[in-house]
Amino acid sequence: MTAHPIPENADCWWLVCGKWRRLHAVPAEAFTRGQMRAAIDDVRPLLARAACGMRRRWWMPGLFSRLGRRRCTPCCTALGIPAGYGTPANEADLNQKDQTT
Repeated sequence: MTAHPIPENADCWWLVCGKWRRLHAVPAEAFTRGQMRAAIDDVRPLLARAACGMRRRWWMPGLFSRLGRRRCTPCCTALGIPAGYGTPANEADLNQKDQTT
């Protein structure tokens, strides 16, 4: 269960801003894992531009937000992935579990 920039997540951080309504794709180059870790520890957002073009202060969502929040459709369109719920990697994991049962 991850929102980190891995190939399964289109090499993007999947983060939230404002009212936490959508997960947005922030390119991996926006900040390092160390910067993200420090921001989480200090409970502070990081400023960056998402794939959809929004420039905001971003927060790392919790586990249930990573699973249940809808992905930003413009971010998904910009990345060439289907819109859906949760991070792309988490959605793929859930789909694989559904097919095996």
